[in-house]
Amino acid sequence: MAFSELFQEYPNRNAELRSLAKQCYEFGKTIAKEPSAALSSGLDAHAIKRQLSYVEHAVHMVEALHAKPLPDMPASHPITFPIQMTDQYITFTTNVAGDEIPLNESTELLSEYWMITAVELAKSQSAALAGSLVEFDYTRAINNLGVLSKLLVELQERPILDLPETAEPGSTVGVATKKK
Repeated sequence: MAFSELFQEYPNRNAELRSLAKQCYEFGKTIAKEPSAALSSGLDAHAIKRQLSYVEHAVHMVEALHAKPLPDMPASHPITFPIQMTDQYITFTTNVAGDEIPLNESTELLSEYWMITAVELAKSQSAALAGSLVEFDYTRAINNLGVLSKLLVELQERPILDLPETAEPGSTVGVATKKK
C-alpha cells in the first residue's frame, strides 16, 4: 500500500474515536506546513515544543477514551460518524527550476507517523463500537504515540544541519577561483 492511499474517508461508529483520529490527522497536517519544513533537516525549538504538546494531548485523549466504559445504546447505535481524511499532506515543494523537491525529511517523517496513527485508529476494531477503546487498540495507539514522542526527543537532541550548498537539489555552486 502506498502512503498516499491512506488519505481517504473511513467508516466509523465511535464519535470520540472519530475526534481523536481527526486530531492526529490534523497534527500531521500541521507539521507538514511548519516553517521547519523549509529547513534542510531538523526542527526548530518551537516546532518540537508544539509537537510534544500534540503527543501529550493525544496520549491523554487515548487514555480518557480507553478509561470510559463501552456505552449501551441499543436505540441509536450503529450510527455513522465517518472520518474524513482525504486531504493529502504537503510533502513536496517547488524549486527555482519548477521541479518538485522533498521537504525536510524530519517534518515529513513526523507527518507520516501522525497519519499512520490516525489511520490505525480509524481502522481499529474500536471504530465499530459506540464508544471506548478495546485493549488492543489502546495499546497500539499508545505505542504509536510513543514512537512519535521518541522521534521528537531524538530530533531535539540533533542540531539543525547547515547544508547551504545542497539544501536545494539541482542548485549550482560557482567554481572557486584562485586569488592572485
